[in-house]
Amino acid sequence: MAKRRNLPIVAEDPVDHFTRYRNPGGFSTAVVHPFLTEAVAKNRLKYRESLALGYLIAALEAGDYPVESVNAELEFLAPEEVAERLMAVPDLGLLGISAKSQRTYRAAKQIAELVKRERPEVHVTVGGVFPSAAANEVLEDAPQIDSVVRGEGEYGITELAWRVATGAPLSQMRGLTYRQDGRPRTAPERPRIRDLDALPRPARRDLEWIIKNGRRGGHSAYLVASRGCYAACTFCSIHQIYGDHNVMRRSPGSIVEEMRLIGEEQGVRRFSFVDDLFIMPSPNGYRWVEEFCDQIVEAGLDVNFYAEMRADTVKPDFVRRLRDVGLHRLFIGVESGVDSVLKRWDKGTTVADNETALANLRETGMPPHAINFGYIMFDPEMSLAELREQFRWIKESGHCRVQHLQNKMNIYWGTPQYQRMIAQGRTDTAPLGDRWQYEFDDWRVGDVEAAVRWFHRRYESEGWSEPAIKAREAFLARVNEDVCTVPVPDWLFDLLNQAQRKTEGLERGLYYEAFEHAFAQVGADGRCDDDFREGLWAALLPRITELQEQSGLFEAFADALDTIRAVAPDEPVDRPATARLSADGTVSEVWVRTETALQGYRATPFHTGPDRCDHACTHVSYTVVDQVTYDRSATA
Repeated sequence: MAKRRNLPIVAEDPVDHFTRYRNPGGFSTAVVHPFLTEAVAKNRLKYRESLALGYLIAALEAGDYPVESVNAELEFLAPEEVAERLMAVPDLGLLGISAKSQRTYRAAKQIAELVKRERPEVHVTVGGVFPSAAANEVLEDAPQIDSVVRGEGEYGITELAWRVATGAPLSQMRGLTYRQDGRPRTAPERPRIRDLDALPRPARRDLEWIIKNGRRGGHSAYLVASRGCYAACTFCSIHQIYGDHNVMRRSPGSIVEEMRLIGEEQGVRRFSFVDDLFIMPSPNGYRWVEEFCDQIVEAGLDVNFYAEMRADTVKPDFVRRLRDVGLHRLFIGVESGVDSVLKRWDKGTTVADNETALANLRETGMPPHAINFGYIMFDPEMSLAELREQFRWIKESGHCRVQHLQNKMNIYWGTPQYQRMIAQGRTDTAPLGDRWQYEFDDWRVGDVEAAVRWFHRRYESEGWSEPAIKAREAFLARVNEDVCTVPVPDWLFDLLNQAQRKTEGLERGLYYEAFEHAFAQVGADGRCDDDFREGLWAALLPRITELQEQSGLFEAFADALDTIRAVAPDEPVDRPATARLSADGTVSEVWVRTETALQGYRATPFHTGPDRCDHACTHVSYTVVDQVTYDRSATA
C-alpha cells in the first residue's frame, strides 16, 4: 500500500497568507497546463477549462503577482509555442507547470528546458499528482526543473513566488521539494486546505477563451465541490496529492453563489463538477446533497450540471432530487463487471452494486445516453475467464463505448497497484512519466489486448477513423450533450440523437468483432500474431467502409441542421435538406441531398429503450427521378 503522509493539523489563514507573501514588486509569474500530443484526436472533441490553472491564477493575483497563463491543451500548443509565449513575459521570475497526469510530465519537462535555455534565471516549478508522488525522481531526472510544489498548490505557489522574489530560503517552505547542492531536498508537508470556501474564486480565463473562440453549441464551466476521496482503490492516484483519505467539502451556498456569478459574468449555466466523489455515502454526505439542492431552488437558478459518483452512492431519492435542480448527466466509477477483479482492486463495491445502480437510475428516469461509465478492460493479473466476463458485462450493460473496450490499467507512480507490482518483482523500465508497459500474467489476455490495440492504432493512424471523428465534431458543433443550439422541432432533434447513436453503434461493433476474433484465436491456443492481425483487418474492412459511408451521411445531416426545412406529411420533398413527421406522429424522416439521391434516416420519434445504445433509426435512400418526385427504397 502507498504510504500515507503525516500532514500537519494546523491550517493556514488565507488572508494572512496572501498578505504575508505579497509581491514585493517587479516580479511576474506564469502558469502552464501542458498539451499531451498523443491525445490530439481525443482533444478534438473537447474544449476544456483547466481548473487547476484557474485556482493558481486566482491565488497569485490575490498576492498581487501578474500572471501569464497558457492552457496548451485548450489551444493545441506544442512546447515550442508555449515557450515562445513565455519569453514575451517581462520580469518573469517564476514559471509553474501543472502536470495534471503522469504522461504530461514529458511535455512539462520540454517546456522547462526551452525556457531555461533562454531565461536561466527563471525558477521553474512543477505540481500535480505525479510530481507530488515522485518529487525526488523528477528533480533527479530534469535539471531544468528547480522545485516541486507537493499537494495542493494555491498557498504553495504564492509562497514560492515570494521566496524566489525576495531570496528567502526555500528550505523553510513546507510542501516543497527543491534542489540544494545538486541534490533533491524535501521540506515537511504543508497542511491540507480545510476551508475551501476561503480560497479565491478561480479565474475563468479558459472559459472566456472558449466562449470567444469555441464553435461548439453551449459552454460548460468546471466546478469543484470537494477535494479528496475516502475510498482505497488500488489503481487511483488521488491520495498521492492529498496524502490522506479525508474529504474536504465546500459549503453548498458558496458553490451556488459561484454558479450564479458565472451565469451573470459569462452567461454560462452548464457546469461540470470535477470531484472524484460528488456524493459521500454517509448521513452528512446526504444532508449536504439536500442542502445543495435547497440552495439552488432558493437562488432560483436555471442550471444543469454533470457529477461523478460511485455505484454504492446512487440512491433513487437523491438522484431524483438532483435531477429536479439540474443534474443532466452523470458518471459512475463502475470499473469492472467481475467480482474477483473488483476485489483485487479494493474497489469496495460488487457487480451487484453496479447493476443495482443502473436499475436505480432507470427508476429515476435518467436518460440512458446521459449515463457514463469508468471501466478498465485489462489489468496485468487478469485471467482469460475474467476478461471474457469483463467484455460480456460491459457489452450487455447497454452503456458500452469504444473507449471502455481499449482501456488498459495505468500503473500510476506510488499507488497501491504500483507497490503491488514492485512487490511481485516486476520492473518499470519506461522513461519517467511514461506508461508502465507491463506484461500480462496470462499470455492469452496479452494477445487479445495487443490485437485490439493494434487494430485501434491502425484504424486511427491510417485515417480510417477520420469520418467518424468529423461526424462527432459536426454533432457537437450544434449539440452540447442535451441542448440543441439550432431552433428545430423536438422530433427532429430526437432524430439527430438517434442517428448519432446508430453511427456510434457501428463503430463500437468494429471493436466487438475484433474481440470476438481474438477470443476465438486464443481459445484455440492460437497466437494473435501478424498473420492473425492482417486477417482481422481484412475481415473488418467492409464494416469500416460501411461506417465511413454512414459517418459521412451523419456529418451532412448535422451540418445541415440549421438549414433543414420541416414540411407537412403530404408536401413534396423539393429542398436539399428536408424533414417531416407523419400525420399520426409515429414516424419521422430527414433527408440530405447527394449527387444522385436524397439520403437520410427514418425513426420512431422519442423511442426509448433500456440502455444508451438503443435507437429506432434506419438509413433511407431516395433515388432522384426529377426535382419533386422520388422513388423510395429503404434499407435498414
